[in-house]
Amino acid sequence: MRKVLLFVVMALLITSMMFSVTLRLTFWGSELDKKTWEERANLVSEKFPDVELKLIYVPGDYSQKVQTMIAGGDAPDIIVLAEYIHAYSSSGQIISLDQYIKKYGLDLSQYPSTLIKQYSYDGKIFGIPDRSGAMVLYYNKDYFDEAGIPYPSKSWRWSDFLNAAQKLTIRDENGEIIRYGFAAGDWWPWWMSFMYMNGGKILDEDGNPIVNTPENIEAIQFYNDLVYKYRVAPSPRDYANMGNIGPDQLFAQGKTAMEMTGFWNIGSLKNVPELNWDIAPLFGQKRNATVAFGSALTISKACKYKDVAFKVIKFLTSAQGQTPIVKNAEDAPANIKLLNSDLFLKPSWAKREINMKAFADSSDMIIELPIVPQWNEILEVFGDYLSEVFMNKLSVRKALEKIQEDLEFTLSW
Repeated sequence: MRKVLLFVVMALLITSMMFSVTLRLTFWGSELDKKTWEERANLVSEKFPDVELKLIYVPGDYSQKVQTMIAGGDAPDIIVLAEYIHAYSSSGQIISLDQYIKKYGLDLSQYPSTLIKQYSYDGKIFGIPDRSGAMVLYYNKDYFDEAGIPYPSKSWRWSDFLNAAQKLTIRDENGEIIRYGFAAGDWWPWWMSFMYMNGGKILDEDGNPIVNTPENIEAIQFYNDLVYKYRVAPSPRDYANMGNIGPDQLFAQGKTAMEMTGFWNIGSLKNVPELNWDIAPLFGQKRNATVAFGSALTISKACKYKDVAFKVIKFLTSAQGQTPIVKNAEDAPANIKLLNSDLFLKPSWAKREINMKAFADSSDMIIELPIVPQWNEILEVFGDYLSEVFMNKLSVRKALEKIQEDLEFTLSW
């Protein structure tokens, strides 16, 4: 009898082992990101009792360490990726998800269409959007009220924005600026948003560079004129003189009335209760445009349980699966239903009223970034020349001509 009982127990254990799957997922970020992913992994365990989602937290040098894992034959099953996704898709390190999307009926209308296109390469989808915090306009309500200016809105054009920035810029009796109307800098999401606002692009539909167009020249010229012509925004030298602080710190200190930044700044401003601020969707010119800082969930080529991995991804990118992102104030979710829910619009963690709808209102203006496999090289080329423009040492037209020339060479390989 004891032998029979032992046999039954062993058989049950073997059967259990046969039907349990362990999936390894890599991600980056802060302690908050780690906490949020742990909660999401627990949700996966509840939804799929036979699946263990083992998290691998990579706080620094993320892509390099993931590439080392892949090269060493220790590839994770699910890889969280962002702008560098197509360095993986083009090299065959992650798989196309199209067949699984069809097989398991994933409704792609749950996510902004531009993000689906952004995470696609060569006509195939490689990542499902997970986070999508768009750049929005932070503004100081007290300054707007004092100047008698209506709060920013999605209907603003450049002339409205400039008019407000000029009225909100304050100088002392010596003509020195003590408060800027706007603050930005040389970070690519800022100037690139202006290019797309004006109908410009980096690459055409065939992946060819189209940088030195009238639309792009006009956009970068306007952006740089905010500093040197209209004097409503700080120059690189001004930032250096202020201790090399960035727009987020400048805004928190009350030294600028407006700035373009992401969801993360909400967490920082919660610690500045005396600042009366709010957010609005970005404005536009020929169109509204903004950059979304998100991430996508992908499946590595080496994953042994691809169907199971996709089911997990389908769940994680649902409203339920992304709920911890919202509850922990980690970011804006990519799931449009959740983005428009009371859970996101009226967050329990908010100590003051915030126009969280600005993120949902931005979902239809998120630009499709040109994140081809050479994305990093593209940014390097832009950075080399635009840094000279932003120091007022090189004309916009000449810079974009040089960028066009260099990118034609870079993308020809």
